[in-house]
Amino acid sequence: MQVIKVLSIFCTLVICTWASHFFDQEWNIWKSKYGKTYANMDEELLRRQTWEDTWHKVQKHNELADQGLSTYRMAMNHFADMTGKELKKRGCLLSSELPSNVPTYSYGTHTDLPEHVDWRDSKCVTHVKNQGSYCGSCWAFATVGVIETRLCIKNNELVDLSEQQLVDCDPVDLGCCGGLPIFALMYVAEQGIMKTEDYQYTEKKTSCSYNMDEAMQLNISKYYLVPGEENIASSVALEGPITVGFGVDIDFMFYSEGIFDGDCSTHPNHAIIILGYGTEHDDEDEDNEYWIIKNSWGEEWGEKGFGRIKRNINKCFIAELAATFDIM
Repeated sequence: MQVIKVLSIFCTLVICTWASHFFDQEWNIWKSKYGKTYANMDEELLRRQTWEDTWHKVQKHNELADQGLSTYRMAMNHFADMTGKELKKRGCLLSSELPSNVPTYSYGTHTDLPEHVDWRDSKCVTHVKNQGSYCGSCWAFATVGVIETRLCIKNNELVDLSEQQLVDCDPVDLGCCGGLPIFALMYVAEQGIMKTEDYQYTEKKTSCSYNMDEAMQLNISKYYLVPGEENIASSVALEGPITVGFGVDIDFMFYSEGIFDGDCSTHPNHAIIILGYGTEHDDEDEDNEYWIIKNSWGEEWGEKGFGRIKRNINKCFIAELAATFDIM
């Protein structure tokens, strides 16, 4: 019995030593990959513990995905050292009610829509951008991304446009403290929008440097909300990408691939772009319908900055704040 007890203690020590060495290596690799530095050792220890907790969460979830119990996977991305409280503070949509005069548009029933749409195939989608960790500007990135692609669809020229102009100059939205794409579309319809090269992103709100002479005037004939996923599909298939609100909870922060079907927040708190849609057939020959989305968290997140979200179940309130515009 004594020998067994000694062997048990020895094995435990070996396992603990191996685990500590493994985490030390992985932690250093992760810090180097994402350029992470900390003010002092106390902060690093706290971040390290949060990172280890995230590692266990990611591994546990991916085991479920391996068993076919989830349709998406997670990864240790650049959010992995952030606490749950910090992650939940990243919401960047205004909670104010929409004005009653914002129009809505319904497309009616379209039975002849294509089964698969992906506007990346048109070469009219700009590179994935990163709003950064300190500015709640998702609303600006979603708005600009849709404008960039829809302009390119119309004019066959892809131009990188300025999110910073909206952050600094839009008088209704609140810069890094949140906004709504429909308000941003109203602003752009009146003022136009400058190119990124003339008004670069700084990850903070500064004084407005809008220059009318350098702004593109878009001839937006109308902007409107699009109610429901059937109408969203019609808008995306027939005209181009669309902005939507999305209720992000912690699981979505670590999404890496697959069709997201995880937890949601209690309300839309993030803005993303729907670029298309499709259907995936699983091993049991069941159809998994999904939206193709573009995010503003850099290429380190998701499928190189893009992602797929379960469709036709109003996942995370994705159908409740859809907005877009028409160009003359």
